[in-house]
Amino acid sequence: MNLMQTSINESMIADVVTQTVDELTPRNLFHFSAPRQTLVGEGAILKIGTLLQDLNVVHVLIVADKVVYQKGLLSSALRSLARAGIETNVFSGIEREPGTDVVQQGVTQLKQCNADFVLGFGGGSALDAAKVIAMLGSCNCTIEEFVSPGFSGRRTIGLGAVPTTAGTGSEVTDISVILGPDREKKFLNKHADLMPDLAVVDPGLMLNLPPSVTAATGIDALTHAIEAFTARNANPISKALAIAAIQKLVHALPIVVGDGEDREARLDMATAAYEAGLAFGNAGLGLVHAISHQVGARYKIAHGVANGILLPFVMVFNGLVCRSEYAAIAQVFGVARDAMTERQRCDAGVTAVRQLLADIGLPNSLVAAGARPEHFNELAEAALQDICIVDNPRNVTKADIIAILQQASGT
Repeated sequence: MNLMQTSINESMIADVVTQTVDELTPRNLFHFSAPRQTLVGEGAILKIGTLLQDLNVVHVLIVADKVVYQKGLLSSALRSLARAGIETNVFSGIEREPGTDVVQQGVTQLKQCNADFVLGFGGGSALDAAKVIAMLGSCNCTIEEFVSPGFSGRRTIGLGAVPTTAGTGSEVTDISVILGPDREKKFLNKHADLMPDLAVVDPGLMLNLPPSVTAATGIDALTHAIEAFTARNANPISKALAIAAIQKLVHALPIVVGDGEDREARLDMATAAYEAGLAFGNAGLGLVHAISHQVGARYKIAHGVANGILLPFVMVFNGLVCRSEYAAIAQVFGVARDAMTERQRCDAGVTAVRQLLADIGLPNSLVAAGARPEHFNELAEAALQDICIVDNPRNVTKADIIAILQQASGT
């Protein structure tokens, strides 16, 4: 070996050593994502035309809940878009939880009108559908191709979200949930391009929500916040947002269920849902959602209702490793006492959640939904494959999930 070869080998070894050290040096890193622009406040929807005009948008396809469309909640947005000279088409075929067939109808309309921006308008179903419609329209692919490993397409069509419920937080996440063709399985999609470019959060659009919808969507937001607060992937920013959301929800949720016209409480709810969405979008969720996605699809239970039923049972299960977090939640609920041990505070936090569910009239059992023990094995296996289970703070087995399903159905 000559001197030059020796020098090259030594240089290569030095590069490998340096690269290895550089890769091992960073610690406690976390990534945080959010929409590039958000406008929050009553009357914010009246600015949608100006906001999209600033983004050089020419033509918008609004993807809306059918009920939202029928109640005329789009009127303010349509006026604002017309004043800005932006052409508009409306796809109002979204009902409850959208399936792949409805999404494909939206994609077809998107291609026909050649819009350069998709605006989701409504509850989580409309926002989730809008996200996938924008993706499939951009990439000219099927939802099966989109959710397959190795998908490399990118969204080129603009995307915005206007929530009309304070619950899902879909306006600030890179996640979308769509029912499969059999409507018994959900496609949970996570992709950086599912994050909206723009979110407009106007609590004025939420004033006329029925108490039952307010309760279910509010508990959805609370579940997001609690699961994000305890998630394996939680970070200082997500935890701060999660506990802030819990604090607002504990105060405001009973008020808006009892008095839906309370504007200050509606703003708190809208802000809390946004905070909880940012929290779980960056920290992950957990076992409540992993199971809820399965039982919701199987028994046709509204997502927020399913979350509410399961939340206390999962909290008891996770309490083994989350005592300090649940003790902090008890403090926010105002049920922690100085003389309590950490375990007592943890238990008090779970009890407070149960009491809130009862106060706002949500069910505490899967029995009425028709849950059957012979389904539990299959539901548990599906929950173990759900992406949300990855960030659950406690390790989970199929037997654990079956036990939770049994507890939640009183069997």
